Amino acid sequence: MDSSKKSRAKMYSIKPLAAAMLIATSGAANAAVFELEEVIVTAQKRAQSLQDVGVSVSAFTGDQMNALGWKNSLDVAGQTPGLVATSNTGDSANIALFSIRGVNQGDFAEGQEAPVAIYMDEAYLSSPGSSGAPAFDIERIEVLRGPQGTLYGRNATGGLVHYISEKPSEDFAASVDITAGDYGQLGITTVLNGGLSDSVQGRLAVYHSENDGYVKNAIGDDMRNDDTQSVRAMLNFDIDSETSLLLIGRHTQIDTRGGVYHNRATKSTATGPVFCQSGDTDCGSGLNLVNGVPVPGGQNFFGGGSLFDPANGQLDDGIGDEHEGSFDFDSGVTRDSSGLTAIFNKTFDSGINLTSVTDWTSSDKSYREDDDSSQYNLVTYVSEAEVEQVSQEIRIDGESGRLNWVTGVYFLSIENDFSGAFQFPSDAYDPTFFAESETDTVSAFGQIDYRISDSLLFTAGLRWTQDDKSLSYRLAGAGAAFDDGSGWLYTGDTYRFDRSDDEISGKLQIDWEMNEDQLFYASYNRGTKGGGFNTPSDGFAEGTSEAIGFDPEILTSYELGSKTTFADGRARINTSVFYYDYENYQGFFFSGTTSQLINSEATFYGGELELMYSTDNGWDFIAGISLLDTEVNGASNDGLNTIVDQDALLAPDITANLMVRKEWTMGTGRMAAQVSANHVGEEYFNLVNSEATQAGDYTLTDFRLSYFNADDTWEASLSVKNVFDERPVTYGYDISDFGNYSIYVVGPPRWLSVNFKYNFQ
Repeated sequence: MDSSKKSRAKMYSIKPLAAAMLIATSGAANAAVFELEEVIVTAQKRAQSLQDVGVSVSAFTGDQMNALGWKNSLDVAGQTPGLVATSNTGDSANIALFSIRGVNQGDFAEGQEAPVAIYMDEAYLSSPGSSGAPAFDIERIEVLRGPQGTLYGRNATGGLVHYISEKPSEDFAASVDITAGDYGQLGITTVLNGGLSDSVQGRLAVYHSENDGYVKNAIGDDMRNDDTQSVRAMLNFDIDSETSLLLIGRHTQIDTRGGVYHNRATKSTATGPVFCQSGDTDCGSGLNLVNGVPVPGGQNFFGGGSLFDPANGQLDDGIGDEHEGSFDFDSGVTRDSSGLTAIFNKTFDSGINLTSVTDWTSSDKSYREDDDSSQYNLVTYVSEAEVEQVSQEIRIDGESGRLNWVTGVYFLSIENDFSGAFQFPSDAYDPTFFAESETDTVSAFGQIDYRISDSLLFTAGLRWTQDDKSLSYRLAGAGAAFDDGSGWLYTGDTYRFDRSDDEISGKLQIDWEMNEDQLFYASYNRGTKGGGFNTPSDGFAEGTSEAIGFDPEILTSYELGSKTTFADGRARINTSVFYYDYENYQGFFFSGTTSQLINSEATFYGGELELMYSTDNGWDFIAGISLLDTEVNGASNDGLNTIVDQDALLAPDITANLMVRKEWTMGTGRMAAQVSANHVGEEYFNLVNSEATQAGDYTLTDFRLSYFNADDTWEASLSVKNVFDERPVTYGYDISDFGNYSIYVVGPPRWLSVNFKYNFQ
C-alpha cells in the first residue's frame, strides 16, 4: 500500500455494524463501544481494509459472534448473504456443509473435499468431518464469495470460510464465559492470556459444551445431544523486532448421540421419486408393514398420506412431532481431532515479507446412523474415518512504488482410511466398503496489484496445481449372490485407481475508486476443483476408473461489484452480481445407497446486497439479500439417470438476513436488545429435483437482551433462538430405490439460554 493509500485507510475507518460492538483486546472488553473502527481482513493474504478489497466478503468479529449467540461453525450463515450452512445428518459434529452462491458438495463420503474451502488460522482443513467445529475465542470470521483459487488453491471455486483465532499478547487478560439453557445445556469457555517473558506471549482457551438432546426418544436416551471438549494453546515468540514464530496446538473431543431422521413413504417412478399416499399398493412394506408384519396399532410407520406438508416442511412419522421418535440403534458421532500449526513471519530490510505456514491435522471419527429412525431394525449406516494431512505454504510479498505483489508455493498431503456400510438386516444384505485414499498436491502461485493511477488498480494472478490421487477399494459382506464375476466391485477383490491432473487457476480484475468512499470492481476468475473417485457403498459400479472417477471441474466466473461508505463513515453498502459458467461441474447425485459426484455442465448467476448502518444514538442495523438461479445438465456415471435443467442442491433462489440492535444507558451500565432473522428459500438436496428431495422455505428469528456493567468487567444476557419454534427441513435423502422411503433432518426447536461473562483485568 502506498503512502496515499495508508493515509486514506486511516481517514475513513468505519464502524463494525453488527450485534455486539464490544471491541476486545486480548479478551477484555472496551468501553468505547461506538468508536469508529476500521475492519481489517486478509482476503488477499495481507491486511487490508474491508472496503478496500475488490472481493465480495463478509467479516464478523468475535464479539459480534458472541452477541449473536453463535457457538459452532454453521452459525455464520445467519447474517451472511448467499451462504447456506447445514449438516447432512443434523449433527454439526459430523459433516458441516457450506453452500456459497449455490456452490457446495453434498457428498458425505469422507474421502472427498468440498468446493468451499475451510481455513483455520491460515491452515486448510481438507476433511469434511473437521468442518463442524465449535467456534470459541475467535478474533473474526471472513466469508469470501466466489472463486479464490489463485491465492487459496484448487478447492475454493465457491469461496471460503476462514476462522481466525484470537492471538497472544503481552497484556494479562483472563475471562470465563458460562451459558446455561434448555435441554440441560451447559457451556463454559475460559481464556488466559499474557506475556511469559519479554519476548514470549501465550494464550490458552478451553471450551466445554453439553446438553441432553432435543429429539425425544421413547425407548432410550434422547438424541442430538452435545458433549464437546476443545482446547487451543498458543505461544508467540518475538525472535527479533522483524521476526516472529507463532505455534498453535488444538484438540477437540466430541461424543454425541445423533444420526436420526424423520421419514416419509416414497416410491420411485419414471419421472423421479414421489411420496406414497394412503392406500397405495406399490410402496412395498413402507406403509403399514415392517418385514411383512403389521405395525402395532396399525399406524402408518413412514408417515404417508397428509402427514407431510412440503409447503411448511412439517413431518410426522406416526410416533410424535418432529422432535420425537423411537430409536433403537446406538447412533451418534465420536470424533477426536488434533492439530499443530506453525506460522513464521520475517520482514527483511528490503521490505519484503516472508511467511511460512506449516500444519499437521489428524482426525479419527466414528459415525453411526439409524436410517429407518424407528424401533424396527430395518436400515442402519456406520462409517469410520482416519484422516491425516500435512500442508506447507511459503510465500513472500512486498511493494515497490505502484506495485504490490505476492508469490509462493504450496504442498498438501492427505492420507485417508475410511469405511462405510448401509446395512439391511431384514434382507441379509450387508455390504461394507473399505477404502484408502492418498492425495498429494503441489502448486505455485503469484498475484500482482498495479496501481495504474490514483483511482485505478489492476490485479492479475495465476496458480498452477498438480494433483495426484489414488484410491484402494474393497467390498465385503454383501453375500455370495453379488459375487457374479460381472465386473462389478464385488466381494473379495481389491481395486486400485490412480489419477494425475494439472490445473490452472487465474484472475484478472480492475478496481476503480471513484472517491475515497466508493469502490467499483470488475473481475474474471478461473477456478478449479480437483478430480477424484467415488466410493460406491453398494458395489454396483464397474471396477474401472471411468465408472467411479470424476474429472476436475473448471469454473469461469464474471463479477461486478461495488463498496460504498456513507453517513460520515457510520454506514456501508456492498453489492455484487456474478455469472458462473462451469465445465465438468461436480454435482452431487444420490442413488440407492451410494453418493456420487458426477461431471455435468452448469450455469449459475445472481447477486448479493449487504447493508450495515449504525446511528449516533445507539441503533445498529444489518440487512442482506442474495438472489440466485442455477441450472445443471448431465448424466450419472452409470448412464442410468439424466440430469436436465435441474437446480443445484442447497441453492435457494433467495436468502435474506436482518439484524436490529439498540443500546442504551441503564443505571451505571448499559443495556442492549437485538432481534436477528435469517430466511432461506425453497431448496433441493439432490440433482434429481422432485417433491421427495425438496424443502420449503423458512425463517428463523433470534432475540437477545444484554446488560454490561460500568467498567465492562462483566456482562449478562438472555437469548432465545428460533423464537417462533419453526421446524424447518434442512436436509434429506431419497432412498426409494431400496427402502421405499425418504429421510429428513429437522432443525432444532426454540431454545432459551442465559449467559454470564466475567473479564479479569
